[in-house]
Amino acid sequence: MKSAIFRVFSLLLTAAVTAPLSAAEYSGTSGFTFLNIPAGARTTGMGQAFTSIPNDVQGLSYNPASLASLIATQLSLQHLSYVEGIHQESVAFGKAGREERLSWGGSINYLRVGDIPRTVATGSDFDEGFEERGNFSTYDMSVGGSVAGAITDSLLVGGTVKMLHESLADASATGGAVDVGVLWRANEKRSWNAGASLLNLGFVSKFAEADVKLPWTARVGVSGQPFAQWLLSADFVKRRDTKGEVDIGAEVTPRKVFSLRFGYRYQLRRPDLGTLSDFSAGFGIRPGLWSIDYAFVPLGDLGMTHRISFNVRFRPKALTESPQAPATATQATPETPVLLAPPSPGPATDTTEAVDPKMLSAPKN
Repeated sequence: MKSAIFRVFSLLLTAAVTAPLSAAEYSGTSGFTFLNIPAGARTTGMGQAFTSIPNDVQGLSYNPASLASLIATQLSLQHLSYVEGIHQESVAFGKAGREERLSWGGSINYLRVGDIPRTVATGSDFDEGFEERGNFSTYDMSVGGSVAGAITDSLLVGGTVKMLHESLADASATGGAVDVGVLWRANEKRSWNAGASLLNLGFVSKFAEADVKLPWTARVGVSGQPFAQWLLSADFVKRRDTKGEVDIGAEVTPRKVFSLRFGYRYQLRRPDLGTLSDFSAGFGIRPGLWSIDYAFVPLGDLGMTHRISFNVRFRPKALTESPQAPATATQATPETPVLLAPPSPGPATDTTEAVDPKMLSAPKN
């Protein structure tokens, strides 16, 4: 099984590496730019430095290999209130694998802009040559399926296949793309991890007779817990139309049920949105098997963006059905809650063994 997985993902990674190199000769802007808008309030609060963060289904859109690190099955729902009446809804689901079985998941990303004035040229001096004739709307959508597995105890690989659709008034375009990634767990004691991924590699039809290019993205990152209750991460990101950026994130958990997050993005080619647009912040509340995350990012004169995610972790089978499991492992108490996305992950636990809720809920000391 492991050798077959390795051969499949070796082919995917080889194809993924050559695609960005050939695309570098092109210039201009990309279509389907909604794929660059981050999904997930926890990921956004940490400055999008999420390529190497394991055991959180929100990381699926950053590195599909993280799916193989899930301790328990997870579901995440997000709402984004963006600028100028733009709203984004996303869903991510990850089914944790057991023993030799692969982890699998799915995701939906939907962005909509409504009531855009339709302006047409009239050629008249009376109305400055333009007039508004009603409104129209636009939307973008991505639907993906993912699979991931372990090559060794430390090396995880994963991939996602996505269907894309973009519509603007009477024009539309449809395409397909793949994401591939690897995740290396270097030090389990302090959760030191390294990851790399290539995203949005594929094809798309013409949009109103115009050629469209997908916004491919290359990411590499590291993360770990150098101190108790602290999770730090850093990514380097290169997109088709950017010179690159460095993302830095931090999460501190002073209480088991509460976390604070901060992020900073240094872009080598900076847009004129103000200095504060490089920063992000947020928090998470995790009282048990469910959690809520919030993040905000200022965008200068464009306003403030707000993200909120509702997350559910489904209790592993070993916690509910193992007759040999001790009472402390089968029942989550307020003192030992089972949380959604701990900074300290571990390999999928065999279903014949009880899982200690502390492993799922609290950072390692």
